Amino acid sequence: MSSSHTSLATTCLAAGLFLSGCQFGSTPETPAQPFFFRALKLEQRDRLGQPSWALQSPEARYDLGRRVAQARDLQGQLFNRGQLRYRLNATAGTVLNDGEIVQLEGQIKLESYGNNPFTIRARRGRWFPNRNLLELDYRPIATQRNLQLTANRLRFLIDQDKLELRGRPELQRSGENALKLEVRSADWFAAKGDLMALGPVVGVRSLANKKEQRLTSPSLTGNSIAQKLLLAAPVRLVDTEKGAVLNALETTVDVGQELIVSALPFNGSMKQARISGGGFQLHSRTQTAIVTSACFLQQPTDSIGANRCFWNWQTNQVKARGDVTLKRQANQQLTRAKQIDGRLGDDGLVVFTSPGGRVNTQLRLPAKSKSPAPSPARQQKPPIEL
Repeated sequence: MSSSHTSLATTCLAAGLFLSGCQFGSTPETPAQPFFFRALKLEQRDRLGQPSWALQSPEARYDLGRRVAQARDLQGQLFNRGQLRYRLNATAGTVLNDGEIVQLEGQIKLESYGNNPFTIRARRGRWFPNRNLLELDYRPIATQRNLQLTANRLRFLIDQDKLELRGRPELQRSGENALKLEVRSADWFAAKGDLMALGPVVGVRSLANKKEQRLTSPSLTGNSIAQKLLLAAPVRLVDTEKGAVLNALETTVDVGQELIVSALPFNGSMKQARISGGGFQLHSRTQTAIVTSACFLQQPTDSIGANRCFWNWQTNQVKARGDVTLKRQANQQLTRAKQIDGRLGDDGLVVFTSPGGRVNTQLRLPAKSKSPAPSPARQQKPPIEL
């Protein structure tokens, strides 16, 4: 972007001052006094005459010798091909070299325009208008809908719509069931929403009962407009309170729906129990975990297989649905049903009971000891079917 010369001398006219009041020199005996303006306005246009950026303040103090202006309530506009793209506000600012650098202080806010707006807030920063660069520190926060991104330092390459987050970057889903993911570095292309972060990814998932779960992954990608983050395999979710571990492959975090989901095989454990399946869903809003296919639960004394399994971690209710097979070691009992319910106990084991529908049960009774040899007509009976 080419730059045209911007002079604060012309601002004197805009402020309604006499030209004779804008003196650019001083006598050796008397130091130059700063100018006070009722209004400050700087702007720049590109080669086609379209606006590139503009900066206004209702009051400014200008040191002519140092070419430094101190202003309050700064308001800036950033354009792309003549179209307004961003609005910038700051409590106070120092304009150096007639707009070459603008140091921002206080409450700093950058807002985008368009169908998918986002906001950046910070307390200190530097704006380089001619370089299309905004640098912010003191952990600025970028927000788009329910997704927040923060870091110690943020560089916004304005003409590329690219945010570079460095220094302990965090991605966070706001709300009651918050999810915070720490990464090593993150790049966010805000206009399209594309997000890339280098790991390791270390996450904390907050539950409604004030408990937390830990999540890890090597890296992540995602899109802030779609409000989805894709965790690279292997993904590991740990609930220390319940003694539960989930090992998964590529996993999606749906920020808007407060959902963690994978359509790939997984396995896990909870104290004495082992579980596996063809995919899973963790719904924060309903506090429900779903094994979406090929559900299998192995416990010390029994096992159950089903098309789908459901677990509400608030009520500890467990449901198995579709081609359910329950095997118990006692008497080699085998029960088949369309659905079976159960409840998770404090020991991490599920106690299953039939919901009252049609079931088919087989069991094998142990043979009596010291019994006479059976006659050919009294061979060992087959399993009893109920």
